[in-house]
Amino acid sequence: MKVIYLSKDSIYINENDRVVKKELGYEKGIITSSLGYNHILNITFKLSKDIDKEMLEVEAEKYVFTEGSLDYSKEYKINYIFKEYDDHYNVEAFIVETDVLKKQFEKYLKIYKYIDFISAKPFVFKSYYDISNIKPQNDAFIYLDENEAFLSCFENGEFVFVKSISKLSSLAKQLDVSVDEVKNILMTKGLNQDNYDDIETFNVIDSFFTQFFMKVSNLINYSVSYYGLTKVDRIFFYSPFEIENLFESYNSFWDLSGIAFKKYEIPTDYDAFDYTATIYNTKHYQNENENFSIFPKPIPFYKTKSGILVLLIILSVLFIGVDAFVKNQTIKKKESEILLLKKKINRNMREEKLLKSAVIKYHKVIAKIKADNLAIQKQITDISEKVMFLENIQRKKLTANELADLVNELKKYNLKLLSFEKNGDNISLLIVSEFGNSSDIADFMKDMYKLGYKNVESTEIKNKDGIYISKVSYDE
Repeated sequence: MKVIYLSKDSIYINENDRVVKKELGYEKGIITSSLGYNHILNITFKLSKDIDKEMLEVEAEKYVFTEGSLDYSKEYKINYIFKEYDDHYNVEAFIVETDVLKKQFEKYLKIYKYIDFISAKPFVFKSYYDISNIKPQNDAFIYLDENEAFLSCFENGEFVFVKSISKLSSLAKQLDVSVDEVKNILMTKGLNQDNYDDIETFNVIDSFFTQFFMKVSNLINYSVSYYGLTKVDRIFFYSPFEIENLFESYNSFWDLSGIAFKKYEIPTDYDAFDYTATIYNTKHYQNENENFSIFPKPIPFYKTKSGILVLLIILSVLFIGVDAFVKNQTIKKKESEILLLKKKINRNMREEKLLKSAVIKYHKVIAKIKADNLAIQKQITDISEKVMFLENIQRKKLTANELADLVNELKKYNLKLLSFEKNGDNISLLIVSEFGNSSDIADFMKDMYKLGYKNVESTEIKNKDGIYISKVSYDE
């Protein structure tokens, strides 16, 4: 069976594990595609462990309609991921309006009339390990194209979470140019300052990516506490276009965090993400829990209940007569009326449950006001701290060469950087000798003098349980 993946302006056909790319056009097979994260509302919440597993989806739906402020007059396609912990269930809800799905896949439906399977782009990276034959670790994947950007994290090959990050449209707004112009600048000039006559444009782009990767770092740190990840080992960066000098500019940044920063690459001449999505959809198209399609393949009329009924009616006409035909038509009409009434009853029952949940919620509003105020104050404090941190980052005057020198010297003497502080023109490094050798720290300071660092000083080298720790400082 052929599995067909619908990309932007082309199709990928996977037949017998051989993928071929063609222009967009009709082909027979399993029809699949993928949906951008920018069209998905992602709500993360917890449910009590006391809830029966059979009722989890019902309780989750109550939550997303009441707390997620969904419009009762609209239709949605909702998929859930439930992760069980000792005292609760963690729930990831992925919600898409059916009108959005119809608009996004309108041009494909004109050709195919149906789509069997639609995956969410953040899940697609799971197939990276199958394609590259690389052992899964705790990995983060960054997706950045002209329309969206997100961070998708996996723990040993299993999806953990996804979060949105800064899009190129915000950079285009800062530069007062179109997204296509931003794309062209990044491809031709990128993050290489020597390529710019207008240094202000470079500074805006450099600041955008500094904040871009700082947000990625903050999201990773958040995931460690909220989702229980021990760490992130690797970050893979995907974009359908090359960004000049990106990896050279930020390898040192991620080196200091102990995270490998790599380009997302697989063995193919096609677009790496489209190829990965083709493989992913081939493997998962039968999993309805991941399917966002609302466009099923039409059932041949003769296989439908109506079709079978028509055949019976024809036989009745031939062997029984017109009277039997009329009676069968009446039965069919009554069955339709009954089905319609059942649908209305089910909808009313669902709305009644949701309204009851809303009543319970608003009984608790007064009690929650004080707690909400405390939470808001905590958020304000947290945001203030992050703003101060970002301002400190922007005030740093270390050049790429200085960072590289520090990284190389630390690696040379097997030293580990515990913290980095800047106070005015004075910079302090808290370092530790990984092999318990105090002379390594002294030799590190000698090399700093040789490299031209001014006023290099250190606190007393302290031995704690065989580990030598010292605070080394110097002036810019």
